[in-house]
Amino acid sequence: MKIYGLTGMSGAGKTTVCAEFCRAGFEIIDCDFVARAVVQKGKPALGKIAERFGKEYIIADGELDRKALGALVFSDREKLEELNRIMYPYITYEVIGRINGSDAEYVLLDAPTLFESGMDYICDGVVCVVCDKEKALRRIMRRDGLDEQAAADRLASQHDADYYREKSKYCIENNADTAALVDVVRNTVEQIKETA
Repeated sequence: MKIYGLTGMSGAGKTTVCAEFCRAGFEIIDCDFVARAVVQKGKPALGKIAERFGKEYIIADGELDRKALGALVFSDREKLEELNRIMYPYITYEVIGRINGSDAEYVLLDAPTLFESGMDYICDGVVCVVCDKEKALRRIMRRDGLDEQAAADRLASQHDADYYREKSKYCIENNADTAALVDVVRNTVEQIKETA
C-alpha cells in the first residue's frame, strides 16, 4: 500500500482534486469527515472541547456548535492551536484504523491540516493544492456563504501557498478553470504511479 497526503489552502480546489484521485483508483480517507465524527455527541473529544472552551459551544441536543466554535478559532490562532491539540490525537487514531482496515493499493488522506497533525510522516508523498489568495477568498465566500472578512479570517488562520509548496513533493496550482485543473491532476497521478 502507498499512502499519499492531500493538503493545501482553503478554497484552492482540494475537493475537485480529490475526486480525480478517486476516479484514478485511490481510496480516499476524508480527514474532515473523521474530524466531525470524533466530536459527535458522547465522544471524548467533545467533552474535552466543552471543558476547554465552555459549554456554550454545545447546542441543546448535545452536539458541537461548529459554526460558533469556528467563528471563535478562525479569528484567534492560539485558540485554533488549542482546539487542534485536543482533536489531532483522536483524528490520527481513527485515520490509522481506517488505513489498517483497507486493502487498497493507493490511499489518499484528504487532510487540510496534514502537516500540523503530523500525519505527513505516515505518507509516501504529499500533494498540495494552492492558488492565488484572491481566488481562494472568492471561492471560500461562495462555497461557505461567508462574508469577505470571515473568509479572510479563515485564510489568515492557515499557511500561505509557499508553505505548502516547500513541504510537498507534488504541487498543483489551481488558478485556471476546472478542465485545466483536471489535466494537471491526471498528470500528477501518472507521476505518482510511475514512481510508486
